[in-house]
Amino acid sequence: MRSRLAVLTLAALTALALTLTATGGASAANTKRVVALTPFTANALASLGVVPIARGDMPGSNDRYVAKVQNIKKLPLSHPNGPNMESLAVLNPSLVLSSPQWNKGNKTMRQLGMKVVLSDPQTVDDVPKQTKVIGKLVGKTKLGIDRAAVQAKNIAAARRAVKRNPTVLLILGVGHTPYAFLRNSWGGDVITQAGGKLITGGLSNSGGFARISNEFVVEKNPDVIIAVPHGTTNAADRKELAKYLGDNPAWKTTKAVQNHRLFVSKDNALLQASPLAATVIGDVQAQYLKNR
Repeated sequence: MRSRLAVLTLAALTALALTLTATGGASAANTKRVVALTPFTANALASLGVVPIARGDMPGSNDRYVAKVQNIKKLPLSHPNGPNMESLAVLNPSLVLSSPQWNKGNKTMRQLGMKVVLSDPQTVDDVPKQTKVIGKLVGKTKLGIDRAAVQAKNIAAARRAVKRNPTVLLILGVGHTPYAFLRNSWGGDVITQAGGKLITGGLSNSGGFARISNEFVVEKNPDVIIAVPHGTTNAADRKELAKYLGDNPAWKTTKAVQNHRLFVSKDNALLQASPLAATVIGDVQAQYLKNR
């Protein structure tokens, strides 16, 4: 019954998408109606002078969007599909800039006849590359190349500022089962580019995160611990979360806790890619690593 309902729903959405495309006429074909599901893609578009018709909306992400796209239509995102397909189809986008985390939804979008491009960097070096890709997609090829050149120059300058290389444990979540950021995650790469020696203990996972134990933390004894909470937090929340981690009997023995180098991040800069990657690196160096 469920599979039949899913087929009927997809058929209805496909019909809606085809109807909207047909009624849009020539103007719809010539005008880029772009939906950006991630902060990176929305902000990259804004830097190229293109304002998307809608953007993704997830808890803790709103402060990652620049002013130009703060007040445009928001599409709530939920795993594993991303946006509500009916709401998306009504917008009749000519292009959806998405990310691998919405793989199931991306497949459905394509079945609805939408052009979907995955353009969310997983590494710092991918930021200039994806900026050029987006520029080409929206008819701003030269501006995209110029913006990418500036990004690459600023990233290189941020790397040169490194004076020390502290060991860093970057964790996602602050509950009883924290997960370590690995080198193949955005945050893990930012820490590395900022001059931190990311502690992973040889752990690997295609998703970029791996569960860790208290014994792991004690054994690795990091100079710095940075926790990235889920969703938005205020100053009081962050203070309480830092106390919770610091009071862990096992973690108390680490250099990070003993030297007051345990931090709780205030935003999602280590979770979500940004066109201003050099600024994120600089903030990490100044606020957490103290190595500039």
